[in-house]
Amino acid sequence: MLKLPVYLRGHTYYFHTRISGVQFKRSLGTSDPLTAKLRAIEFLRVIDMHKPKLEDFKFDGVDPSKYEIDLSRGIANATDPADHKRLMQALKLMAKAAQGPQPAAVVEPLKVADPTGEGALTLPGLVGKFFTLKSTLSDATKTDYTATAKELDEFLKGPALLDIGEDSVTKYMEFLAARGNTPRTIDKKVGAVRALFNFAKKQKLFKGENPAADRNLLTRKQKNAAGSKPFDLADVQTLLGNAQFSGQRSKDPAFYWITTLGLITGVRVSALAALTKAAFKISPAGTHYIYIDKDKTDAGKRPVPLPKEFFVPLFEFVKSSGGFNFQERPDGKGASDPVRKLLDAHKKEIGYEGGKQTFHSFRKTFNNFLMHSKVPIEARCQIIGHELDHVNVQVYGQEYSLEELAEMVVPRQKELLKIIGF
Repeated sequence: MLKLPVYLRGHTYYFHTRISGVQFKRSLGTSDPLTAKLRAIEFLRVIDMHKPKLEDFKFDGVDPSKYEIDLSRGIANATDPADHKRLMQALKLMAKAAQGPQPAAVVEPLKVADPTGEGALTLPGLVGKFFTLKSTLSDATKTDYTATAKELDEFLKGPALLDIGEDSVTKYMEFLAARGNTPRTIDKKVGAVRALFNFAKKQKLFKGENPAADRNLLTRKQKNAAGSKPFDLADVQTLLGNAQFSGQRSKDPAFYWITTLGLITGVRVSALAALTKAAFKISPAGTHYIYIDKDKTDAGKRPVPLPKEFFVPLFEFVKSSGGFNFQERPDGKGASDPVRKLLDAHKKEIGYEGGKQTFHSFRKTFNNFLMHSKVPIEARCQIIGHELDHVNVQVYGQEYSLEELAEMVVPRQKELLKIIGF
């Protein structure tokens, strides 16, 4: 494979080589790597055609005979200061003449300032188009994408999309690391950039390669290991099967009900915190359930069956209080913070050492409990709100009915409630 003497400086490619021992550098006038390679090949072709020699050069009256130049061995000798001066003049003229005839200028079509084209579109503009066409994104996702795009745009000083290359992403990752971001956080932000560029390519807003493709620092296995850990059943009993927690039913009923509900449904904390009395339903067949309408993904919108003996007092609490009433964060990321603080305070009160166990651990605990209770993966994904992308399910199968789900899940929920003494 031909290795071209081309390098990128800033957003422009340069050609750099040696001709008869003299360095030759020239801007290629483009930020596109393919165009730069084609222009570099043309330079090499011209240089190879001419193969400049000493006798090819005119020195405008300078006599080179009083100094020695051996281009084959890279030797240049002068006998006195005057000869040295003439030698330097000769080398300068040689370098200019060695360029030979320049390749024909590449005439590019005049670029019109098109706000929809990659020549003018910036990251903040791309985010606006992304949100317009992907209107079902959660508020939290919109907040993350907006913040990441703004941060990268400001770091790179407002470039157009076509000026953002792989080196730009690398520098951004180094910048994030220097500011104390963890590899997991860096991967999350670069993932947002990757998603934006994938969208731009699909919508014909960007023609180059995705500069954020394949830039993950952590493997999928490492990401999974870095997340919150599930509770085992003994942990569940220790954490929630005690007088201090049962006492929260009257002391802080919002915390009591949302925590217990998280344990037996695996629903994300912010989705539970958003529930109102309208979400509590009873099917014509008599199945009690809640409908999750606000969650992280589209797959998260789902009915979740509940035991009647749990549903009834929970519904009474929601009706009387108007909901859980946890204050949501202004960035659209839900009510996880106040619930986390209450759970941490409860852990401290009972002396529980939980490590990486958080409210999200209930989600993993519930799924794990269903799996070991032989509940099929299709039902688990449906109840947890995970997309199951398999042809057998997507094309040949149908979702379980609410009653079928309740038949498999409600007995397991009752077992968990029994463990905590409900």
